[in-house]
Amino acid sequence: MPLYFFHTRNGGDYDDDDGTHFADDTAARAEAITTAGAVLKDLGADFWAGEDWSMRVLSETGRVVCELLFTAKPRG
Repeated sequence: MPLYFFHTRNGGDYDDDDGTHFADDTAARAEAITTAGAVLKDLGADFWAGEDWSMRVLSETGRVVCELLFTAKPRG
């Protein structure tokens, strides 16, 4: 099974040095959505601080499989 790396940016760079095996790109993308949702939920009110948050998934060859970008802007 191919290895995928999930790198996040949220006020700093957090690289996934270990990676996780998934059957294919589709499975890795699905995990990116699930993981991003959990992380954003755990951030709670800190997510509304206005910093961009992103997750980039790379294959073991360094190919970008997907990138998720989030920005929160509270409105009046």
